[in-house]
Amino acid sequence: MANSLSSLNPQFWAKEAQRSLFVENKAMAIANTTLRNLVAGEGDTVTRTIVSYPASSTYTPGTDITNDTVTGSSEDLTIATWLASKVTVDDTEKVQSIIELGSNISNKMMKDHNNRIEQAVLVEVTNAVHTLDDGNVGGTSGSNAIVNTNTVPQFFIAADTKLDAQDAPKAGRTAVIGGHFLGQLKLQQAARPTAFGDGVNSRGIVTNLFGWDMLYSNNLPYTAVLTIATNPTADDTITIAGVTFKFVATLAAAGDLNIGSSAAASVANLVVALNDPATSITEATDTGYTKLNAEDIFMLRDKRRVTAVATSATVTTISGFGDIVVSETLTASADVWSGQRQDSLFLVRGAMDMIVQIPPKIEVVRDQDQFADIVKSLLGYGKKTYADGAREMVRVKIDASTSDWS
Repeated sequence: MANSLSSLNPQFWAKEAQRSLFVENKAMAIANTTLRNLVAGEGDTVTRTIVSYPASSTYTPGTDITNDTVTGSSEDLTIATWLASKVTVDDTEKVQSIIELGSNISNKMMKDHNNRIEQAVLVEVTNAVHTLDDGNVGGTSGSNAIVNTNTVPQFFIAADTKLDAQDAPKAGRTAVIGGHFLGQLKLQQAARPTAFGDGVNSRGIVTNLFGWDMLYSNNLPYTAVLTIATNPTADDTITIAGVTFKFVATLAAAGDLNIGSSAAASVANLVVALNDPATSITEATDTGYTKLNAEDIFMLRDKRRVTAVATSATVTTISGFGDIVVSETLTASADVWSGQRQDSLFLVRGAMDMIVQIPPKIEVVRDQDQFADIVKSLLGYGKKTYADGAREMVRVKIDASTSDWS
């Protein structure tokens, strides 16, 4: 009979608890940050005045010139977004931990703030004057654009056409693209004798092609629509970015959602859970949710920043950032995801303005009532797409429901 000595076996822990799963910030590569000099030490608003263009007309010698009226309008960039986080690390936790808890937590706080800055800049794509969809690349007008090896070059041609019509500068044209767009671009270039750089420089630029700098980001805005017209049955699931919610009659496991008395009640329950995945909901007739595990909460709340809005009693629209994949196993065949879209951003660098008045910073202070360190972080910023910048931006609506997204 073998000895039972498993309790004596040593455990070895890696010094680094886990890899930090945040993207490197690309926002400063495309935003104009020079306005920060105006409010570096004080103030919360930068106002720009836009003056109309005087028109020219035929001049007849010896006659008076018609006077043109010039008008002015102003637009404000307000610094009003403040983000902070706080964690208390007890001395007993520090001394018994194999990792340096303070450094680990500080690193994650910094990366979270940088992630928020990038998302704040890239969501400005919604303010672009110009839009491209499937109709601009040989498909159906009004539909999200299909990206493949045939259509990839057409996006750059179409974006150039939009910007050239505005006499936008050729210099600094940058395409911010996601992983699926970049993958199709690589396949398209693989069949051609051209040099396609696959490195990423300090600004995050992958290569220059078709006269555009290619900037890869996994923080582009994403949206999708879920219809639940029939009340789910037990074990029906909804999956977003690899995180699964399961409709059940009785709550039991993380991610469980109580089936309401109607489809509308179940949808409302789902929306609340998506908007606050770290808080359980007490089980009742029409409510009930068991909070996700920590890793899934991080993925939805912090990394992809998924939010949900019930656009009707049975339709939910989710928004987030990055290459998000959605799926479902709803019993009713008509209840499906639709309208999956990711917005790529083609622009002249500096088209939007960003002021980071308080760059991400960390403070560590002692807790006066405990033997513990308080680790705090702070970020303060404002952003704005002025009218002239909006004319130098193109929103490319990419279909995120194609097979290469699944």
